[in-house]
Amino acid sequence: MGEKYKRRKYFIHPSSQGAYIALSILPALIMSLYCAYFLISSGELVLEAAKEKPLVPFYSIRHIIVTLEKEGCTEGTAVKLTRLKNELNSMRNILETTYLDTLRQWNENKRVIYVVLFFVLLFVGLLSLLYSHRIAGPLFRIRTCIDMLVEGKDIPPIRLRKNDQFKDLAESLDKLRSNLKNAGLLESKH
Repeated sequence: MGEKYKRRKYFIHPSSQGAYIALSILPALIMSLYCAYFLISSGELVLEAAKEKPLVPFYSIRHIIVTLEKEGCTEGTAVKLTRLKNELNSMRNILETTYLDTLRQWNENKRVIYVVLFFVLLFVGLLSLLYSHRIAGPLFRIRTCIDMLVEGKDIPPIRLRKNDQFKDLAESLDKLRSNLKNAGLLESKH
């Protein structure tokens, strides 16, 4: 068995591979940013509603208590109103604390969204780089062989890796090499 091929160069043809990677990442980036924006803005709206909506009844109940206190009431009723006011304040504090905890959790979730977005785009970029080798590598090898044939030099049969692209082009070039060699138009390697 032959030795397994080990990649020595990650960018075989930097301009085409860079363009390929950019075109792979760009749609993923745009879609990811749109989804992140939509998710975060929706979350912000929900948080804002969660902050304001539960407090509205407290304000109206507080207003009723203040009105009752102004109208004057018995001592027993005043004690009950004070107890009610204290319970309302306690419930409002609990709601505000719960809201602040929710807000902290939401901010943590936003950080997670950005980190995941970064790693997804990094993964797409690396995957694009690896796939671009299946295109750029064979094209580089085929171009090198064509340059040698133009100079009239014989080349060995073109072998591409198992998952490389352009195998049909390499086969055609190999047939051309064979025809040129049979016609005596290529220099021998010796």
